[in-house]
Amino acid sequence: QGSNITMAPHGGHCLQGIGPFNMRAVFATSRYLILFAVIGLLICALAVFIFGGITTVTIVIEAFGHAGFNAEGARFFSTELVELIDLFLLGTVLLITSVGLYELFLDPGIDLPPWLSVSSLDQLKMNLVAVIIVMLTVLFLGEAGAEWREGQTILEFGASIALVIGAASLAVFVFQRVHQAMHAAAHTPVQPGEGSHHE
Repeated sequence: QGSNITMAPHGGHCLQGIGPFNMRAVFATSRYLILFAVIGLLICALAVFIFGGITTVTIVIEAFGHAGFNAEGARFFSTELVELIDLFLLGTVLLITSVGLYELFLDPGIDLPPWLSVSSLDQLKMNLVAVIIVMLTVLFLGEAGAEWREGQTILEFGASIALVIGAASLAVFVFQRVHQAMHAAAHTPVQPGEGSHHE
């Protein structure tokens, strides 16, 4: 009977064909684990959109049925709508992440609009950071129109959000520069004979 043990070049032993499975098959199949994340994020996105839709109807009914048509009513209505935008943006983040992970790990050939399609995990992260920056901006607008409790100032709140947005923007900028440099280095042709001299 043949043996599954063969000699390695340096005198060691390497195992071949042990059992019906091998590590290549395990790693190839493990990508389907991402389905848990894809389905979970998709369910969360659906829940957020449904909740946002119900909230939209509720806000409109309350605005035209109970709120006064004056400056105070307009401020309350606009604040509610801005916060509603923030909710839908959260659902958008969940949807983009779900679709992006599915495209990257399971079906790269899926037909998607260009703005939703991603070609790498790095691009997915940059898209998410961009949406989060918009969410923080909308959050500030919503809080700016709301009533502030004693001891709170809009300047401190705005400065904290601006700090987070600035840090995220700087991270995206640095990451893009590094990614571009790595891409350029990978596609730079090596000249024949470069680095070696022949007499």
